[in-house]
Amino acid sequence: MFTLNFAFKNIISRKSSLVIILFIAFSIAVLVMANAVFDGTKSGIEKTFSQNFTGDIVVRPKAQFPMSLFGDETPITGNLSELPQLIPYTDIYSYVSDLEFVKKALPQITGQAVLRFDDSNFASYFFGVDAQDYVSLMPGIKILQGEPYSADENGIMISNVTLQKIYEEHGVMLQVGDQIQLAGFTGSSYTLRAATLSAVYEYAVHNDLQDKIILINPDILRPLIGLNSTEIDTSLFTQDNSGLLENLDQGGIDDLFGDCEDFDSDDFFAEESLPAQEAAAQTVEEAEQVGEETIWNYIVCSTAPGVSVSSAIRKMNREFAKREWPCQAVDWRAAAGMAAQYIYWMRLIFNIGLIIIIGTGFIIVNNTLVIAALDRSKETGALRAIGAGRRFVALEYLAETLMLTITAGILGCVLGAIGNTFLSNGSIHFSNTYLVQLFGGDTLRAVVRLPNILSGMALSLILAFVAWLYPVKIALNTSPVAAMEAVR
Repeated sequence: MFTLNFAFKNIISRKSSLVIILFIAFSIAVLVMANAVFDGTKSGIEKTFSQNFTGDIVVRPKAQFPMSLFGDETPITGNLSELPQLIPYTDIYSYVSDLEFVKKALPQITGQAVLRFDDSNFASYFFGVDAQDYVSLMPGIKILQGEPYSADENGIMISNVTLQKIYEEHGVMLQVGDQIQLAGFTGSSYTLRAATLSAVYEYAVHNDLQDKIILINPDILRPLIGLNSTEIDTSLFTQDNSGLLENLDQGGIDDLFGDCEDFDSDDFFAEESLPAQEAAAQTVEEAEQVGEETIWNYIVCSTAPGVSVSSAIRKMNREFAKREWPCQAVDWRAAAGMAAQYIYWMRLIFNIGLIIIIGTGFIIVNNTLVIAALDRSKETGALRAIGAGRRFVALEYLAETLMLTITAGILGCVLGAIGNTFLSNGSIHFSNTYLVQLFGGDTLRAVVRLPNILSGMALSLILAFVAWLYPVKIALNTSPVAAMEAVR
């Protein structure tokens, strides 16, 4: 207690103490405000993607190339790799949708095609999804006109910004209900389809990446991009039916009919056999339909509130590896692809620049504390000359430094919280597209969280320890005799 009282009296007796406290408090306030802005922008960027088109988690096939929801992310020109399919889709979807932390799971196909307008084309990325489920999974989407297409409707949905671009580039003003011609290149030929514009929508936060997306019924998209059931999902076959495939591989197609007897074609096509023919045709049609419905590239998931997405992804990937399924779960940043990485690196560079500025300020603060302590080396020598031990001197220096920095840390955190309140209430808006993407919205957000406050206080303690080491070493190495002579 005597040490604390002695240290406190030393602090209040020096005029420089107030300056040091204010200097440190200002630096910590800047740090708290910067962290709050970073947290706010990080949350804003994540919501811009996760609530508009990536969801919280995306399950995708494993591929030999970088793959996002837009397909092949390889930075080359020329033909892109064909997107792999989720196999076995039925089992994967059943497992994912039954997870307690998955709020909603929605399959998706991705492909590139064009909208045809007379002699001009508008190229875009098409997301083949169930529109009604997709809109409910993405809270950032707001319907402006029309209604999301149903599963049995040849529908298409386009954002208002994309419609404006189509008008500017091709002079075509599309309206809800218009028939749109679509073209896709599959191998050596073109495939043409028609769709009805069922709805126009907008995103809560605009991002250039979203302008590339057009939503479409997956039944229209599959033939446009040449996606068919050439890869068989073996989970659809029973044990008896899968044996047919094994026989086909081993002995050829003739072995499948080795035990068959001759039959009379007239009897087979008799009138009474029509019900059997119709049943057989229906079975084939249903099998083809089931096969098409299992062709998907992704499963987009939203998680329940409060769920740790990173922990959920690790759990899913462990299960995928255990079951030997060739797929993986990724977060919103990996699902968005290179565009999200570009924003991430922009933000990282911005953060590094600010950290360098703040770090420079703290070096100055630390030097101020060191100089203030060194100025008292004669005083310390005098204390040692009258009987003060090395331990007392070390603790007295530490107590003074802690009092200065902790007081400054508390004051800095309070000032930082007040500053963030003004920033949040100031409604600072951005009109520049890059700033909107960088800060995750057109308004500056500052979110003060407990970790921000704790980081400010932790930094003040680290600063106290660093500023204590060198001065106390100098003071303890000062000869009491030399100190007494200097006092004279």
